[in-house]
Amino acid sequence: MDQCFEYKGILFNKWFKKESLDVIPDYVIRDDDVVIVTFPKAGTNWIIEIVNKLMRAAGKTDVRAEDIPWCIEATLPGFGKPGHVIMEDQPSPRIIHTHLPWHLAPKMITNPKGKFKAIVAMRNPKDTAVSWHQFGCKLELSIGAQHVTPWDEYAQRFLDGKVELGDFYDHALGWWQMRDDPHFLFLKYEDMNKDLSSAVRKIKDVLDISLDDVTTARIVESCTFASLTSAWADSGNHAKTLIMRKGAVGDWKNSFSESQSKAYGAKYRERLEGTGLQFDFE
Repeated sequence: MDQCFEYKGILFNKWFKKESLDVIPDYVIRDDDVVIVTFPKAGTNWIIEIVNKLMRAAGKTDVRAEDIPWCIEATLPGFGKPGHVIMEDQPSPRIIHTHLPWHLAPKMITNPKGKFKAIVAMRNPKDTAVSWHQFGCKLELSIGAQHVTPWDEYAQRFLDGKVELGDFYDHALGWWQMRDDPHFLFLKYEDMNKDLSSAVRKIKDVLDISLDDVTTARIVESCTFASLTSAWADSGNHAKTLIMRKGAVGDWKNSFSESQSKAYGAKYRERLEGTGLQFDFE
């Protein structure tokens, strides 16, 4: 939090620059782009892997998943340039990712035209909070931090919407308003965890990719939590070794106190009642 800055009401860390955030609303989305939208720790790399594997199998791209930067709005370690600059040089069709809330995202996504497709992945707020906190702690310790934010303090910040990338509910509901737009597919982490084959089929269908059952099943197997954990552990990619934790639904119970759970439940009902958006918590 010490190195965060506020931009139009949202907190960003040191990997985000104002000059990048300024140009993102006018960023050009190509007709055949696949846009992946997530709040942090909602399955970002999981979706990128699935989409990349499907597109590679279908002969639509030869770009590797590890060469696709998370967050077109960020300048991540190891990439050297802002994600949106890197993506300018990638051949079509591109896999574009953003963590941005709806009101800061490219206008060509929020006011859709053309034939691009967008996949929005969401995860229940309790597991999201725990995973975002744990990832932040591991990342800070890996770069030599002497102090990390205690869970109780972080849990309150998350509840108040005072964490990096903003309020969970503002992000979710901002994008949820696009649910009836044919450009968009909405997926939930919990559903993917329960039935990965179904999620892969939905992605394959929305991207209009034709693959035989054997190839599809092979991709599903390669994208299970166990398979990705093993692959990323052997990849030499430091960031990806930090990403994987438990991949479970309901692990929040190991961190939340009773009072925290009640407070989060009250916020959940307050923000989502009547919206049609619901999450599974176990």
